[in-house]
Amino acid sequence: MKIEVKDVSPVRKEMAIEAAADEVAHEKEELLRRYGRQAKIPGFRQGKAPLSVIRARFGREVDEDLKERLVARLYTEAIREKGFSPLGDPMLKEVTLEEGQPFRFETSFEVVPEFTPKSYRDVEVRRPAVEVTDHDVKSALEDLQQAHTRFVTEEGKVAATGDVIVADVEGTPEGGETFHRERIVMEVGAPNSLPEFNENLEGATAGAALEFTVQYPDGYDAKDLAGKPVVYRLQVHEVKRREVPELDDEFAKDLGEFGSLDELEGRIREDLLERKKAESDSAVRQSVIDKVLLENPIPLPDVLVEGETRHRLEDMVRIMMQQGVDPRSAEVDWKALRDRQEEPARKSVHARLVLDAVARHERIEVQDEEMAERIRKEAERIGETEQKLRARLEKHDGLEAFKIQVVREKSLDFLVSVANIQGEE
Repeated sequence: MKIEVKDVSPVRKEMAIEAAADEVAHEKEELLRRYGRQAKIPGFRQGKAPLSVIRARFGREVDEDLKERLVARLYTEAIREKGFSPLGDPMLKEVTLEEGQPFRFETSFEVVPEFTPKSYRDVEVRRPAVEVTDHDVKSALEDLQQAHTRFVTEEGKVAATGDVIVADVEGTPEGGETFHRERIVMEVGAPNSLPEFNENLEGATAGAALEFTVQYPDGYDAKDLAGKPVVYRLQVHEVKRREVPELDDEFAKDLGEFGSLDELEGRIREDLLERKKAESDSAVRQSVIDKVLLENPIPLPDVLVEGETRHRLEDMVRIMMQQGVDPRSAEVDWKALRDRQEEPARKSVHARLVLDAVARHERIEVQDEEMAERIRKEAERIGETEQKLRARLEKHDGLEAFKIQVVREKSLDFLVSVANIQGEE
């Protein structure tokens, strides 16, 4: 076998492979015999037809089968001999198969660029300040207060700003079909509602029938309503007032863990401090890898960028489906969304390749006991047994991918450990 390699770019190679004519003839002979053993040809018992008959009857099929087998075998042997690890499927071209001649084909594929990471020690970054203010605690308390706000039905209540109404809604867009919604909850005076809604909902009472027109702006998100007037008819069932709990010791006790408001505030302050410390650590890690990437510009394989972009879009689709949104009918500009994801995808691929290179250069590895601990923690995080998670990873060839991810995390930990971090406590 002859192998010719051409470096098209740091990430793309072209490879021409040639097999000798006698090797091709031998493999074709074996293939003809295999066809002969399986073929049913009138006038011959199965497996007894002469090869000349098989060749005449199945010549085209044998040649196509021969091409596929030769390409698969020779390509595998060639990349093993040259020590290549192609990314994705190769592009095949220039396949030449002629009787009595060498078999030749050309292929191209992408590989991870070869480079030695540099300037990754003593990277200077600044740690964001970690501070919890009284305002932070007060804001968190108010969020907790709002989370425990109730809406109470009050007989004879006249809807005012901050109340909510429960109503059946019927809407007729100009030139469109009427739509119906039952027992819709609407806040009176909501800042994100159109003015016509707030004006007409205020003053409503249970049992009232309302009718009014809403003019939607041209740039409204729902394109089937944008720029159109819609006649609404509402049948109001209930008016509920907002009942906000007082921030006092009783409120803290109702949460079940605290004896006083002071204890609740103390826990909130502790939780906020832990959260801000985690955010600060995350910001440091991001700053370190960002600076290391700037010091290590490398060409990126298109196949990896494309795969990462596709993975991000699939995650978005999965989230939409979990939220009950059908991606096929959603008004999403998928091309624009894909374009916006390309740059983050490139940065993610860049980071992975650099972290892999740092791991090789610094001989960073994951021991079996570390893997076992990481699997245990991951199983705990997702609420699955350790045995079940390991079995799932092994079944879907995910164990090696999980290990690679752990190595990358250790590489980033190493980069942070050798960085020059300013502002540390």
